[in-house]
Order: sequence, then structure tokens, then C-alpha cells
Amino acid sequence: MDTKELLGLKIKEFRKQKKITQEKLAEKLELDVGYISKLEVGRNFPTIGTLEKIANVLDVELYELFKYADIKDKDFKAEINKIYDELSKDKQMLLYQIAKAIK
Repeated sequence: MDTKELLGLKIKEFRKQKKITQEKLAEKLELDVGYISKLEVGRNFPTIGTLEKIANVLDVELYELFKYADIKDKDFKAEINKIYDELSKDKQMLLYQIAKAIK
């Protein structure tokens, strides 16, 4: 993962912890919701001014947006297995097909 993707994941993580939708975050930042969506998947990289606003809205210190160790070290396999186990058979098949397609 590159820096843009890691930053996007971190912003998304904090946004979800605060129970804020992308729409609400965009509104508070006076930005387009499409920009927020692209930011969270690593297709956009914000200016320092926008980063400061994001940190302020999410009530975190600016440096916390760049603490990626927990994302890099996260056990994605265990999390995916947990998600898989909670799905219906139809959705398990869909998840399998998606995984196979991106392999």
C-alpha cells in the first residue's frame, strides 16, 4: 500500500469511529462527497490545509492521520474470515467470486 492509500484508510477509520458519514464529513469540510470517497481509497491526496481541517473535524491530532503501523500490521486474513463466517451462503459465494476476480 502506498501513502495515499494508507492515509485514506486512516481517515476512514477515524470517520467510522466518530460515526460520521462521508456526506457529513464532506459537508463539515465544505468539500464534495466524491472527493472524500476518492480520498479514502487513495485516489486523492489532500493539501496540508485540508488535512488540518480533517483532523479537526475528526477530533484527532494531525500526526495521528499518519500513524499506519496498526494498518500495516493488521491481520486482514482473520478479519476477512470473520466477515465471511457472518455472511449468508449467497453472500459467501459473492465474496469468493470477488476474491477470485481480483486475484
